[in-house]
Amino acid sequence: MSDVTKRILTGTAYVTLLLFVLMQTISALVSFLLIAILATLELKKIFEKQNLDFHTWPAIIIGLTSYLAIIFSEIKFILFLEIIIYFISLLFHTRKNTFLLAGGTLFSVIYIFIPLSLIIPIGYFENDIYNYKILFGLLILIWSSDSWAFVFGKLFGRHKLFERLSPNKTWEGFIGSIILTTATGYVLSKNGFGLSQTEWMILGTLTAISATLGDLFQSMLKRESNIKDSGNILPGHGGILDRFDSILLCFPVFYLYLYYINPILNY
Repeated sequence: MSDVTKRILTGTAYVTLLLFVLMQTISALVSFLLIAILATLELKKIFEKQNLDFHTWPAIIIGLTSYLAIIFSEIKFILFLEIIIYFISLLFHTRKNTFLLAGGTLFSVIYIFIPLSLIIPIGYFENDIYNYKILFGLLILIWSSDSWAFVFGKLFGRHKLFERLSPNKTWEGFIGSIILTTATGYVLSKNGFGLSQTEWMILGTLTAISATLGDLFQSMLKRESNIKDSGNILPGHGGILDRFDSILLCFPVFYLYLYYINPILNY
């Protein structure tokens, strides 16, 4: 089977499965928690490529509690207790890289678990009723952003956007992505995905910018570790972090816009 065929089949299965699990609150919560754990294991490998230690189980346990605390605020005290216990445990760490260990643990929580946990608050944005259509629309924006950037870059790309981290990204692709992802937001607003025309178009613009930055950040991590892909769990696409790098930055941006910026704009 050719690499192109693998990529198409894996991509189709990935999109279908992701949209399916988002249709119900429980399946979305459990699936994205599993994705966060798998992504953390890939992050561990990235750390190891740089000869850095990584506290896998503390990262997963604190990350899991952080994930649930975002959704169920009443368990935040457990999260605080775990962090205190973890810091105390570092007192008995005999190596000289304690700072890097603690930093790696907290980084995995902030970079992976917290962004992915926002899937539920975003889904409940309107009237405290879970609306998977909003999530569908936001994912369509993310995928559209990547696709438009690729197409415009191939057709018109001349000027490198950030050659040190991603030699194939161009300013032409980035600008084209902003324009057409914003247009995609307009199309979504006309096809029953909730939110207003203005809201979807603003989200389209924010998506193109934050998705690009998220991809560049992941490229930086991989380049510093001298690896091409974060894993091989998705044939033809690499690892979980490779597929979710845009989402990890887009979800916090979506959350901030929907819950904080949008109310101010509509005041």
